[in-house]
Amino acid sequence: MNIKMFLATMVAMMLASVCVFSQDDDRNPVIIASMNNLEYTHKKADKSAGAVIGEIATAVLTGQTSKQMEGYQGAVRSAILKGMSDAYRLRVVDGPLTKAEVETPGSIYVDATLNNISTTTKNEVKEYEEKNKDGEKVKKTRTEVYYRALLSVTLHVKDAMTDAVIASPSFKISESDMSWVNSPERAVENAINRLSNLVMRFFDGMYPLTCEIIERGGIKNDKQKQVYIDLGSAQGLQEGQTFAIYVKKMIGGKEARQQVARLRVKKIEGEEVSFCKVLSGGRDLKAALDEDLDLIVETDK
Repeated sequence: MNIKMFLATMVAMMLASVCVFSQDDDRNPVIIASMNNLEYTHKKADKSAGAVIGEIATAVLTGQTSKQMEGYQGAVRSAILKGMSDAYRLRVVDGPLTKAEVETPGSIYVDATLNNISTTTKNEVKEYEEKNKDGEKVKKTRTEVYYRALLSVTLHVKDAMTDAVIASPSFKISESDMSWVNSPERAVENAINRLSNLVMRFFDGMYPLTCEIIERGGIKNDKQKQVYIDLGSAQGLQEGQTFAIYVKKMIGGKEARQQVARLRVKKIEGEEVSFCKVLSGGRDLKAALDEDLDLIVETDK
């Protein structure tokens, strides 16, 4: 199965099984989000004699060549759709929103611009030995080709009711982000998978999950070591998710916050209960809980 069919199947299955939690949760309202259009804006390659000579010179100097991977726009769109669907608070629609969805408070849609999708190629000459017909070892060489993908995408997140742009994040996957692999298809697949993860992390930061500490766990050396929070499987929470804890203050009539600790979910205990380990700030968290301070607990950005 090629990468385009794989991504299309994966996204279809994911959309069919996406977990949507109750909109009655005032802290974490569900955001209806549509993946709309994707435009590929890369300019056609310059085929002039000077440009061709420049490409040859670059290849000679670096041993690397670059090629646009046209035809993967659909796979990139599917990757963005998957990243949005993996975000905790988004309920994602593939395509235009209905009138009722547009009128739902907070609903958004996303247009995307694909600026670049290309592979860089390098050749490596490797020596090896093999026996000839007389059984003698003979040194030979072979040339192996390796690939890395480059990807640049900008999302235009818009208010569904007003069409106003509310965020324009750009995601650039560079050569330093990728490892060399033995096929251009695999290189593109690796870059696209990374894009999905970056998109998910962006929307989780834009629309974080908030919760409360409902019970204290272990304490050692005057530090809070574990706590329980009131989020769980009903919100699609995953083990390993991290949370930041802030003390809320009022300064000059304005709300301010100071981060005092971080948590990591160790075990999902129920639909609305998870057990967490305190990663840092255990002493400050214990003091804040002892003093019954006003805390904000939300997913890490």
